[in-house]
Amino acid sequence: MPIADYDEYLDLLTLNRGADFQMSAAPSQAVRPVAIWRLFLPAPATPTTSVALNKTSEVSVAQVPTSSTGNLAVLGGRFRTSGVAGLSMTVVDVLNHHGGMSGTVTTEQTTNLPSGSTAALTRHTTGAGVMIGLLIYSIVGTTATTVTVRYTNQAGTSNRTSTATSFGGSGFREVARLILIPLQADDTGVRSVEGVTLAGTSGSAGNFGVIMFKPLTAFALENTSGAMPIDAVTGGMVGALQPFDDTACLSCMVIANTAQAINGTLLLGEV
Repeated sequence: MPIADYDEYLDLLTLNRGADFQMSAAPSQAVRPVAIWRLFLPAPATPTTSVALNKTSEVSVAQVPTSSTGNLAVLGGRFRTSGVAGLSMTVVDVLNHHGGMSGTVTTEQTTNLPSGSTAALTRHTTGAGVMIGLLIYSIVGTTATTVTVRYTNQAGTSNRTSTATSFGGSGFREVARLILIPLQADDTGVRSVEGVTLAGTSGSAGNFGVIMFKPLTAFALENTSGAMPIDAVTGGMVGALQPFDDTACLSCMVIANTAQAINGTLLLGEV
């Protein structure tokens, strides 16, 4: 049933209806976004084509329950880090993923994109609020360059081109690194991606690919002792009760001030 009031929210927090997750290793570098599912043990298989994802996918960190309304929300969480304080975590619905692109190809890459674009969205199908990331599966080269992405925006306008952003070199080449792609001015979301272009070679092919995701909720982790409780009451949470579909591929992106792993429980409720 939907949450009726504040008291019911407090009651739900005590039920510990959660979804547990754990990173098997810390990322190789800090202060950049990392997709924690690439640090599971074993890591999910690297995709060879663009695949639409749901709650049964290996990428999912959570055992998402079925909801009578079809909608759930992250109510809060309990987390523990392996390092010092200073880590932010964003819970996302990963809509599709893709791999097989090279860090040495400087023409537009449509590698493994079915029918010239990413797999069709099965949730958030208008593209509103959907973001693009480039995920590093195996390390690319040490030469810094830039990358642009050609995509269709939330209004259905095709052949939009992202702002050039860093690719390759320290901080933009490591396994599990998620390079966030800034959209063309005035765009607020993405329906599909058609191609990726490097301005120059990174010096090593590696393997990277496109993901599309919708941010849901963010947590700020400022403590290192014990299991940190974070929710809309205790603070440290942005986007409490943001609904998501109960078929969602729920996962997390983290940014830490040191290379550190995180584990914990996401507390979920029906809305």
